Amino acid sequence: MGRLAIINLCSVAFALSAIASTHGEALQTDAENKASVAELSKIKITGSQNRGPKISTDKLLKVPGANGDPIRAIEALPGVVLDEEKDGEPAVRGSSPESNIYLTDHMPVGYLFHNDGSSTYNANIIEDFSLKAGAWDAQYYNAIGAVLDTKLRDPYHEDITTTMDLSFLRAAVLVEGAVTENSALYVSYRESLLKWYFDEIYDKDEDISVQVPKNTDYQIKYHVRVSDTSNLRFVATGAQDRLSFDLGENFEDAKKEPGLVGGGLWDTDYDSQSILFDTLFAGGTSALFVLGHMEQDFTLKIGTLFDVDTTVDDNRFKAQFQTPLASGDTLRYGVESQNRNFTYTMEGLYNPCNEEIENCDPASIGEAYNEQERLDINGVHAFVAYDWLATPFWQLTFGLGSDYDDYLKESNLQPRLESRYEVNQNWTLTSAVGKHYQFPRDFFAITKTLGNPDLKQVNSEHYVVGFEYQLNETISAKLEVYYKDIHDIIISNPGYEDEESTPDELKYINNASGRASGIELLVNKNFTNKWYGWMSVAYSKTKRTNHNTGENFNFSYDRPWIVNLVANYEYDKHITVGAKWRYMSGGLVTPISGGTAIYECGDKYTDDPSITECDAHRVVANPNGDPDIYLYDPIEGAINSERLPAKHSLDLRLDYTPREGRTYYIDIHNAYARQNITDYEYSDDYEERFAISELESIVSLGLKFTF
Repeated sequence: MGRLAIINLCSVAFALSAIASTHGEALQTDAENKASVAELSKIKITGSQNRGPKISTDKLLKVPGANGDPIRAIEALPGVVLDEEKDGEPAVRGSSPESNIYLTDHMPVGYLFHNDGSSTYNANIIEDFSLKAGAWDAQYYNAIGAVLDTKLRDPYHEDITTTMDLSFLRAAVLVEGAVTENSALYVSYRESLLKWYFDEIYDKDEDISVQVPKNTDYQIKYHVRVSDTSNLRFVATGAQDRLSFDLGENFEDAKKEPGLVGGGLWDTDYDSQSILFDTLFAGGTSALFVLGHMEQDFTLKIGTLFDVDTTVDDNRFKAQFQTPLASGDTLRYGVESQNRNFTYTMEGLYNPCNEEIENCDPASIGEAYNEQERLDINGVHAFVAYDWLATPFWQLTFGLGSDYDDYLKESNLQPRLESRYEVNQNWTLTSAVGKHYQFPRDFFAITKTLGNPDLKQVNSEHYVVGFEYQLNETISAKLEVYYKDIHDIIISNPGYEDEESTPDELKYINNASGRASGIELLVNKNFTNKWYGWMSVAYSKTKRTNHNTGENFNFSYDRPWIVNLVANYEYDKHITVGAKWRYMSGGLVTPISGGTAIYECGDKYTDDPSITECDAHRVVANPNGDPDIYLYDPIEGAINSERLPAKHSLDLRLDYTPREGRTYYIDIHNAYARQNITDYEYSDDYEERFAISELESIVSLGLKFTF
C-alpha cells in the first residue's frame, strides 16, 4: 500500500482508537510478588537477584497514563517508543514493532495489543513480564528488535471469587478458585463498551462513516499440582478486534488515493491453546515441556486497494532443561519444533515497496492482482547455554542458538555471550553481545506470486555495556550503552519497476541495512517517606541505508531524546496520587513540495494530444490537458529529512481504596492539553499542508471490586 493510503487508513482507525484508550484497569497483586523487580536492560518483572534499579509490578500498574496496564506502562522506561499507528506496539532501540516477538507462557501469541492501544490481557492475571531489549539469552529467537515475554500467574487455590473491573469504556470479569484439592482454575473475559453508547459515527462534511472499534479477549488457566515436584497447566488465550468504515467520493484524501473510496474492514482474531508440564528429576535437572496450537485469522479490506483474507495455523512443541553442576555452574538446553501454515486470498492493487526504507508510489496506481496461495513452513530451533561462575564476583554465560526453516531453506547459528562482574559492593559491570535472526514478518514479500521465496532472514548484531550502581536500599541507578548493526533488510527490487521488466522478475531483495546506538540512564527511588519514583533519560541515533539508491537517512523511529519523570505519593492508606512527565524528540516526516497529476487511462482519452504515456493502468498527462485527474503523486524530498516539534505531556492518576477489595481510580492523559503535532496533512494537490495534533486531555474513570 502507498504511504498516504496507510496514513489515511490509520487516521480513520486511530482517531477512534485514541478515544477507546481512555479505559483503565487495576491489578490485585499477590503478596509474594512484592519482591518482583524491573531491570533497565531487560525490564524483568521477576524474582531476580540482580542488583540495580528495582521497579515493582505494583509501581508499573500505577504509572499515570497507562490506565492500569503494566505492559503498556513500558513506555515510561528508556529506549521505548509506542507506535500509535500500530496499536501502541513498542519500537525498541531503533527497531520497528515488526522486529519484536511476543511470548506468553513460553508460546507465541497472535498479537499483544488491541486496536485501542491496551494489551490483550487482564492485568489481574499478569504475574511478570520481561522486555529484553538486546543481546538476549540463546533460548529466545526469531526477533531482532525486542522480546516481550509475559507470564500469567497460576490461579489461586482458594475459595471461588469474582473480580469485576469496570470503566466507561471497558468491562472485565475474572472468576477463579479451587476446583479440587490439588487443582484450580480461572476464567477471564473482557469487552470494550463503546458499542453500547454509539455504533456508528457519520461525518457528512468529510463523507465518512465509521463503526466504533470493538475488541474482546479471554484467558483461561487450569493448574494441577501433580506432585511436590511436578505441575500440569492448560492455558487458553484469545482476542478479537474489529473496525469497519465507509469512505465516500468526497472523502478528503480521495484525490490522493482514489482506491480508498468504498467500504473498509479490519477484522483480526486469534485463539491459542497449550499444555505445559514441568518437573524436577531426581538428579536435580528441571524440565519443561510445552505443546501448543494457535489459529489466527486476519481480514483487511480497504476500498479497491486491498481485500486480503489470511488464516495462520501454528503448531509447536518445546522442551527445555536446566541442570545444576557440582561446580555451582548451570547448563541450560532445549529444542523447539514448529509447523506453520499460511493460507490466503488477496486481490487489489499492489506496489512492491518497504515504506520504512523507500518513498513509495500511491497504491491506487499499483498493478492489479488476484491471488490465492498456501505457505507451509516447518522449522526447528535448538539452544545451549552455560552459566559459569568464573569467580565469586564474575559470572559468564555462553550461549549458542541454531535454527532452520524449510521454506527459505536457511540455517543459522546465533552465538550469545553475557558477563556480569561485581566491581565492589556498590558497582556492577555488565556486558552482552549476540547475533540474532528473524524470519520475514511480511508474508507478501516471501510469497511465490507477489514476492520472493528466496529471500534471506534479516539479521543483526547487538552489543551492550552497562554499569549498575546501588547507593543504598532506597537509591539505585543503571547506565547502559548499546550498538546494533542490522543486515539484509528487505526492500523492493528497482529492476522490477523498469519498463522492460517481466512479470516473473523478483519484486523484493535483501539490499538495505541499518544501525542504532544509544545511551540510557535509569535512576530509581524505592518507597520511603510515602513516595517512590524514577527518572529515565535516553539519547540515541538510528540510521537506515538503501543500497539500491545509496541513501543514508534517519530511521522512522529515530527519537534522539526521551525523558521520563515518574512519581507516586501515598497520601494515606486509602489515597495514592501520581504524575508522569514525558519529553520526546519529534517524529520524522518526508517533506512534500507539490504533486504530479496522474490521469486515468481509458478509450475516451487515448486520442487526446495531452497524453504522453499510457498503459493498462493509467495515463500520465500534461496537467493542463483535458482528461480528469485521477490522483496527485506527491513530489517527495529526502526520506525522513524533516523532524516534527518535540512532544511533551503530563499524565496524572489518583487511586482511592475505601476498603479492601474495592478501588476507584482516575487517570488523566495530557493534563495540560499540550498540542503535540504528530504529522502533516496536505491539500489534494500537495501545495498546502496542515499540522495534525493528537487528542487533548483524556480522562478515564473506573472501579474494581472483588467479591
